[in-house]
Amino acid sequence: MEYFDVREYDLAGRIGRLKTRHGTIETPYIFPVVDPVRQDVDLNTILGTGFNAIITNAYLFYKRNKGVVKDIHEELKWGNTIMTDSGGYQVLVYGDVEIDNPTIVSYQKGIGSDIAVILDVPTGTKMTWSEAYNAVEETWRRALQALPLIMDSDQLWALPIQGSPYPDLLKKSAVRAWRTPYHIFAFGSPTVLLEKYDYSPLLEYVGLVKRVLPPGKPIHVFGVGHPMIIPFLVALGADLFDSASYILYAREGRYMLPGGTRRVEELTYLPCNCPVCSRYTPRDLLELPSEERTRLIALHNLYTLKKELNTVKESIREGRLWELLEEKSKTHPSLRRAFEVVKRHADVLLKFNPISKPDAPALLILDEDSYYNPRVRVIESKSSQLVEKVLVSDSIVLLVAAGKDFASLREYSLKKWGRDKVFIVHPVLGLFPIQLANTYPYFQHEEGVLDGLGNKVLEEVSAKVLELVKGKKIARVEIGVLENSSNVELRLARIIEDLLKGSGVEVQLNVLALGEAGAAH
Repeated sequence: MEYFDVREYDLAGRIGRLKTRHGTIETPYIFPVVDPVRQDVDLNTILGTGFNAIITNAYLFYKRNKGVVKDIHEELKWGNTIMTDSGGYQVLVYGDVEIDNPTIVSYQKGIGSDIAVILDVPTGTKMTWSEAYNAVEETWRRALQALPLIMDSDQLWALPIQGSPYPDLLKKSAVRAWRTPYHIFAFGSPTVLLEKYDYSPLLEYVGLVKRVLPPGKPIHVFGVGHPMIIPFLVALGADLFDSASYILYAREGRYMLPGGTRRVEELTYLPCNCPVCSRYTPRDLLELPSEERTRLIALHNLYTLKKELNTVKESIREGRLWELLEEKSKTHPSLRRAFEVVKRHADVLLKFNPISKPDAPALLILDEDSYYNPRVRVIESKSSQLVEKVLVSDSIVLLVAAGKDFASLREYSLKKWGRDKVFIVHPVLGLFPIQLANTYPYFQHEEGVLDGLGNKVLEEVSAKVLELVKGKKIARVEIGVLENSSNVELRLARIIEDLLKGSGVEVQLNVLALGEAGAAH
């Protein structure tokens, strides 16, 4: 059955349609956790905030109904998609549950879950390697044990990938998953890391399993429900999340923000325009009865999560997910560390990231991080290959320039040198033929002040120029910089000059006044 249809990619993130018996979910998506008995925010309200699928605990549903099979959609009065967890979280917290894997698997079939999970053994973050190994082996045994029970089911079944914090065990779990017909692969046990804002290890683990898991199947990350980390996980390939954070935070008076949480009593203003924040002030909320205050803060938290999902999806559609990560990485130290992890998994991002999108807006070049944007790196690589193909002369002209208005520079260079010898070197976009100056992204980008670019980036750009010059055995290079060039352009020109001279290439560095002959430097 075709159940997951990907519509858009950016980095390893994607917008997809996950089809279930009770409706279609657009990914990336967060399942709000609901209590099968007591729910502070009623389900119609949750639906009204834009969430059309929920997750609840089949183990707790089983206990409260004393094992009696009841249709879960009727019991919860919810006609849309319901995912059920099996009790793995209770295993993580309490060490075991008084129910076995075949029983809870069969029970989830009987109650009509749309998406269900086998009873795994979570490894958490505190197990020794030997304990984690045993948990991985038991989870695998249960995965195989469940297959005869679920093969006739029209539900979607999730297989948890356990083994953290041990990369070898995680990889083993993910490799084994290839051999199974499970529909969704779920990364388990990140709760402790999330509570500490320790996002970097979680991203490392997700990046590792993304390399190994089947690319066409969705990845669920259990327990993720804060807007801070969602864009980074999506960028590495996560599609689905679930969390009770919206209500747990609310019970503690914690107000969710895109960059963290604050207690309501710490706020003077509510920096949001959702229906709650548009009507109430922090003082208003504090004066309400506890139950009503909890409900309203939970409702705000749901709106905040929904807004983040929409922001991520729009960024994917426009090809701006990397730029969103750049922006987020500057709002909190933990997100800066998270961004560095994403950079280390650049090869995974390059594997999935489209070079361009037909209706993509202008590329944004903000600072040094923009150099590592996978789209920039692919374009730079392809431009260098094109330069190598068209380059036939033993002498070339390199015009070191930033900005995007190369029209006058192009006109000047064609008159002075002709069309086949002139190439532009941009501090971030790298080397490209001047004929491409009016194409994406050279003419379709916006850049900030680049003088803050570190020498590491400029040296990498210069090294690629040197590689090309040496590979094509070019004997003479003329470097041109405009008389009003910025500090970063001058630094780049000097680095290129020193590298080429050090390799025995004849170099002349000129300052160009457009419309006049360059004055030799």
